[in-house]
Amino acid sequence: MKVVVSGVPRGLQNPRSDGNWLTMEQRRSIEAVSSDIELVEMPQSMVHEIEGEIDGVEVLLAEGGNRIHYGEELDWVDYIKFFTPSLRWVMLCSTGFTQNITPEITRGEVVLTNSPDVHTIPIAESVLAAMLDHAKLLKQRREDQLDRLWTQRMCTELHGGTVLLIGLGNIGRRVAHLSKAFGMKVIGTKKRVEPVENVDNVFPVKELTEHLPKADYVVVAAPITPLTEGLLGEREFAAMKETSDLINVGRGRIVDESALIRALKEGSIGGAYLDCHVIEPLPPDHLFWSMENIFVIPHDSHSSPFIGDRIVDIFIDNLSRFVTGEPLLNVCDPKRGY
Repeated sequence: MKVVVSGVPRGLQNPRSDGNWLTMEQRRSIEAVSSDIELVEMPQSMVHEIEGEIDGVEVLLAEGGNRIHYGEELDWVDYIKFFTPSLRWVMLCSTGFTQNITPEITRGEVVLTNSPDVHTIPIAESVLAAMLDHAKLLKQRREDQLDRLWTQRMCTELHGGTVLLIGLGNIGRRVAHLSKAFGMKVIGTKKRVEPVENVDNVFPVKELTEHLPKADYVVVAAPITPLTEGLLGEREFAAMKETSDLINVGRGRIVDESALIRALKEGSIGGAYLDCHVIEPLPPDHLFWSMENIFVIPHDSHSSPFIGDRIVDIFIDNLSRFVTGEPLLNVCDPKRGY
């Protein structure tokens, strides 16, 4: 059974100089699943140089595969080289998969799974950091220090504030857990309305504008689907508090960026922490770079030294299932988008 690992996971802090990333310990753990496994690492540069299909691969652990190329991730033209009749299962090193769907996956010839909990902890911590930065005026504090200004600032507290979570998946639930530790009220949207631990009120997304005026922080932690694309626009920003902060760790296309710029310029909302953008990398001439009330993050709020280990743990669990013929976990549904 040929198992190929290709593409460096986004945010991985210790890739090897040869364009691969598995440690010796991680390799041994994967190979220990079955004596039939032939484990091969193929860096993005090697795959890119190959003309035509890459046949004989049954299992692919891949990072990338979308139409935007990041560093040593696979781009689309390299990703699809693996889709030959021998390929049976692809696991992605990330959660989002809408740009990784191929005809083979749609037809059910290849199973696609993702890594839904790999980035949960670091992203949730980044959300709380953004909230604290906003409440404690940390950016202004740094500027005051550089200017040697002994200026007392009027900060606020997270305690008693309200955070509205758009999306109550793994990341949303983790943010809810951390927010509760700060004494906040937590409300949020969920496609299937049901009680969620640490969330005071769960409501459908169609009721979003009714609840936006209550929120001090609006956190986007949802996948991109037909339901969420363009979800936050003129109407929604007009409903938010003038002091509220938007935090987007979901997908850029969930937010109407033109409407967001207008809302920030007009003071309809207080600020925005944007980890994802419609166009990535963000063009150098994009207005976001120069706006004082926007915190631009280059889609790396998930950065963590533990990403590799978490990916391998998920992969080994599913690889054991694959070898024994058990149903795989985290199977992606191309129709739902999650």
